[in-house]
Amino acid sequence: MLKKSQKESIVSVYSEAINSSPSFILINFSGSKVLEFEKLRKAFRKLDTKVSVVKNSLLKKATLDTDFEKYFSELRGETAIALLNDNYVEAAKSFMDIKKESPAFEIKFGYIDGNVITLNQLEAISKLPSREILISQFLSVINQPAVKFLYVAKSIPSSLINVLNNLKDKK
Repeated sequence: MLKKSQKESIVSVYSEAINSSPSFILINFSGSKVLEFEKLRKAFRKLDTKVSVVKNSLLKKATLDTDFEKYFSELRGETAIALLNDNYVEAAKSFMDIKKESPAFEIKFGYIDGNVITLNQLEAISKLPSREILISQFLSVINQPAVKFLYVAKSIPSSLINVLNNLKDKK
């Protein structure tokens, strides 16, 4: 059993983690096997995302007098928290891939960039392209007018040369 000072320390760590993280998800892992949970941890670790098993009562205390209190007040069962950083799309993809193999994992609560999310929303996020792909697509769209302009600018002299060559061939 934890001493009161240890509990207070854990509550402050939880509180700081939740308040400082722009995105996180609470995962119900009841019914999952240890190997499945380790697979989830390993997948998130590759994304620099930490997954920790948390004690519900201490997590509730950590969110007292915050905007999250109403969401955390009814926590029950086994809970893990994944503190996501800017790569929450990749984390969502990893979670949904693992959930397909291990349906025991459920989302209790999700919070991404200031918005409460559901499992369906997390699934939609997981279908988004990665950040790098979105940036490359955006740059391609920005670059397209310049490429077309250069193509047109290049075709004017070549068209003139073709006309002159055709005139020369006729004579």
